[in-house]
Amino acid sequence: INDYFENSYKELVTFFAKDKKISSEELKEIIKMIEGK
Repeated sequence: INDYFENSYKELVTFFAKDKKISSEELKEIIKMIEGK
């Protein structure tokens, strides 16, 4: 996944948000997990 999104979580989130397969609440949870590292 790091290679595909060039290590950019912003790219990853944008991809899922545009794809409409993830809700805003799910995005917030992902951000929390990322920041928790």
